[in-house]
Amino acid sequence: MIKYLQQVQPQTLLLLMGSIILLTLLAAYLYVFKTPLNSYRQAQQAVELLQNEINTGISLPNQLAATQNTVSQLEQQLHSSALSLPINQKIVLVIGKLDEISAIHKVNLNSVKPGEVAQAFMFQELPFNIEISGSYFTLVNWLHQVEQDLGPTIIKEFIMHSDAASSNVSMKLTLASYLFTAEDKP
Repeated sequence: MIKYLQQVQPQTLLLLMGSIILLTLLAAYLYVFKTPLNSYRQAQQAVELLQNEINTGISLPNQLAATQNTVSQLEQQLHSSALSLPINQKIVLVIGKLDEISAIHKVNLNSVKPGEVAQAFMFQELPFNIEISGSYFTLVNWLHQVEQDLGPTIIKEFIMHSDAASSNVSMKLTLASYLFTAEDKP
């Protein structure tokens, strides 16, 4: 054993000892300290919330309702401000919303290509050629959420393909979103 230690250079031995100490500290953190620290942080946040409730006199459910009300007012303000946006910014707004909805429902948004904008009565028709993929039920939920969040929409055409190797479904569709024109605000 001593013969082997004499063959190993001191720098290598120091590096090996340092690595063992570092791995021991990392294992101690991951397996001993991490869970109690997270529990402590959560308990500390709960205490802060309760202290805030005592100081303000407003219960946590009421604070949550007020926050949700503020969020819905901001969303309404965003949608109403979309009326005065230029057409290219309206397109960006719709594409951003499609991307957000895709992330929520774990749908792969493979491609979004805006089409030619047209005027339809008091609306601007914004067509989009979209390619998405996911499970059948996530695609249905995605379509439902798109209809809720984008307002008036029409699916002009669609093609569905199922992948035999997996349970995924690919869909190509032309979706038209309708926004009020700025001069025809309700």
